[in-house]
Amino acid sequence: MESNNKQSSPLNSSMKASMLEDSKDSKDMQLVLAKMMEEKHTFTYKKLVVPMSMRSIYWKFFGFPATDDGDILTKVKIVCILCKTQIAYNRNTSNLRMHLQNKHAQELLELELTNPPRKQGQVVPQETKERRLQKRLLKGLSPAQHIYTTNVDGTVQIDGDIQFVTDPNINLSNIEDDITIGQPLRMMIKDGPSNNNQNVAFLMSEDNGTSQSSIDGKTVSDAIAEFIIMDLQLPEVVEGRGFQRLVATLRSPCEIPSKNKLEEEIIPKIYDTFRDSVLEVLSEITSDVGMTIEEWKSISDESFITVSIYYQNPGEAALECKVLSTIHAPLDWDESQWGNILDLLLFEWQIKIERITAVVVSTSRVELHNALRSRNVTVVPCLLYSLQVCAQACFEDAEVAAILSKCRAVIGMIISHPAAFATLSMQEQMSEQLEENTMQIDYPTVWMSTYTMLEQMVARRNIITSILESIEGIDQEVFELTGEQWKIMQDLVNALKPFKVTIMTLSEEKMPLISLLKPLLWQLVSSHLKVKNTDNDVAKTFKESLSNMLCERYSSNDISLLLQIATTLDPRFKQLPYATEEDKKMVANPIKEMLTKLIQEESGENGSVRVQNEPPSKRPKSGGMMEYFLGNYCITKNGVPAEKKADLEIVQYHSESTAPLDCCPLQWWAKVSAKCPNLGKLASRYHCVPACCAPPTRIPADVQILYDSRRAAIPPHLIDKLLFLHGNHTV
Repeated sequence: MESNNKQSSPLNSSMKASMLEDSKDSKDMQLVLAKMMEEKHTFTYKKLVVPMSMRSIYWKFFGFPATDDGDILTKVKIVCILCKTQIAYNRNTSNLRMHLQNKHAQELLELELTNPPRKQGQVVPQETKERRLQKRLLKGLSPAQHIYTTNVDGTVQIDGDIQFVTDPNINLSNIEDDITIGQPLRMMIKDGPSNNNQNVAFLMSEDNGTSQSSIDGKTVSDAIAEFIIMDLQLPEVVEGRGFQRLVATLRSPCEIPSKNKLEEEIIPKIYDTFRDSVLEVLSEITSDVGMTIEEWKSISDESFITVSIYYQNPGEAALECKVLSTIHAPLDWDESQWGNILDLLLFEWQIKIERITAVVVSTSRVELHNALRSRNVTVVPCLLYSLQVCAQACFEDAEVAAILSKCRAVIGMIISHPAAFATLSMQEQMSEQLEENTMQIDYPTVWMSTYTMLEQMVARRNIITSILESIEGIDQEVFELTGEQWKIMQDLVNALKPFKVTIMTLSEEKMPLISLLKPLLWQLVSSHLKVKNTDNDVAKTFKESLSNMLCERYSSNDISLLLQIATTLDPRFKQLPYATEEDKKMVANPIKEMLTKLIQEESGENGSVRVQNEPPSKRPKSGGMMEYFLGNYCITKNGVPAEKKADLEIVQYHSESTAPLDCCPLQWWAKVSAKCPNLGKLASRYHCVPACCAPPTRIPADVQILYDSRRAAIPPHLIDKLLFLHGNHTV
């Protein structure tokens, strides 16, 4: 790394002086922290390297930023060797292959042709595995050496990926004045897996004397409250001895607020402040909005719904989201009760129902759907929820359910049996085909975790079979999977793989919009889930079932029209064959009518032609006989009539180049707003609706599981406040 701050001598001298009192590890850590602060999280690399443990073939085109000596600078991001694109490292290779598929399709094809995946059932002899292992050992490969090394210069900017939690007495902006030889720094840097791939550095003074005793207790209380809100922790965490010892170690002396104070005073006060702020923001919205309603269950199996609103600020090419309320939703509520709740909610948050373009729902409550439709609101199924429902239907098949039960039993037995688990780990390390993910029992509420469990089982079929045969004293019938069951697992994994790709596509979007739904559904139904001649009966059944369920969920006329208009106004999909000519004609007239009406409203016109029954005596006579004969057909105002303006803007829009797939449609429209000002406003009416209820940060399966489990554990009296604060909290 090279420093971006040239005036660093006071910091270096004081750091060197303080390091004399610490161990070598402390010296290295302090030096790393100093460099991080000087560089403002910019890493300058000389090489891209891939450690020996990364066995996937896709690593050939990627690497971690490293120094001249091959020392990895950060594992927060990886860099594509082909195009220098930086990708967040999430400890598997799925996003690597996805990037190659989207950006370097030819290189991916050549890579997979020259390195074909090992066929299912192909057994690698133990002698071959041992010979490979001996070759590695003879070569003297150490952990510091790499399987791939590429000499290339560059920089990696990690904005927000490294957070500094600091002692209030230390001013980072003037760090050289705050650090003295007599007051050395202690620090801890965490460089491990986390939900958002962040490195966290804690910086604090070693002097816990007079300076610490003067710390305001309110600062500690606020920090703990923020920790509870941001991480969805339970307030009783403050009563744990481990938590109290941790805080006392980091900052002593200090007063930790009690659970009751957090619940009854601190959190409600923060909630009231944030609520007033959100109300003020919503009162200033003049554009159309989208809404989401997400149903979920608590740990006590009670149902709740969380309502959020999406909108675009004037002059900003980004979609904003605010969580509004979380409401207990008894299963016996009828349509009128849901209607009353919706009316009260909209009144409370000052939202006009005619401004709602559509409501995206992740619930199957017919009564709630009917209450929304009776208020002339279009109800769109959440795409994530739809995938969950379709996949869950496959998992609930009697034969598949029995297989899943056996899979969980096998994994549970292996990970709890020391010898079996050691054998599994050794075999995984010796295999060159397995990814770095380990086998885990699924979390059934999130279908992707069940899919991953099946995928990992299928990939380790030979290893698992060998392990089960070698373990004595177990009932083989309980754990044994037949050849037919393995085949069903393989067919189900293949059928659901397109769903996995869809999930990854959504998670890569900054904000997935409903304009994505038509192209994604078209691709799934017309290609990925289309039955092939080579499919067996089981595979055909899975594909047909998934395809039919998806089509049925989005088949109603109002949903189809809404999605088609939204996609037509998305500049990325103008050339995709996702729609038939009938579909295109179906939306041409509604778009033109809405655009014409919008132009008339903007210009204050009620029509462009003079009324014919106007009395002749009231007509101006300055035009003579010409005015008498043709005056009825003259345009009342100078300029182009609204209908003609609409035609011109539509033609202009179609003449613009198709936007690349990684382009944000909101930003694209902001750039062409001068050419198509009114059509841009109409597009914003549809681009304020998300494709799913969850934000993209919550789409990855591991994040879904963590969030779902933490949300389910919140006590009922805190659910509304904590989820509101968590969803709307900004650092």
